[in-house]
Amino acid sequence: MNLIDLINQIDNIDEDSIIFLKNMNDYKSDLILSYPEDGDNGIKIENGDKYFYLLEVFLAKEFIADWINSLNYAPSLEDIAKRLYEYGLNDA
Repeated sequence: MNLIDLINQIDNIDEDSIIFLKNMNDYKSDLILSYPEDGDNGIKIENGDKYFYLLEVFLAKEFIADWINSLNYAPSLEDIAKRLYEYGLNDA
């Protein structure tokens, strides 16, 4: 799954989960959804691969809704994924 896939099904995703990206330099990177754990320091290891904290799902949902409502056009899923990625990296 990547951010585009996640956005496509975000209404079915648990709001308490957190988005972790495998490659923080690529918004199309694989991701996992997980929950906070003491001492994880924003890094999850799954099948030997490291995944890095991006954003909580409830914040992603709020951001997407607010951003889309501020536009006068309907952005593509890829546009939403890019903007959510930028928000997670720089603003959240």
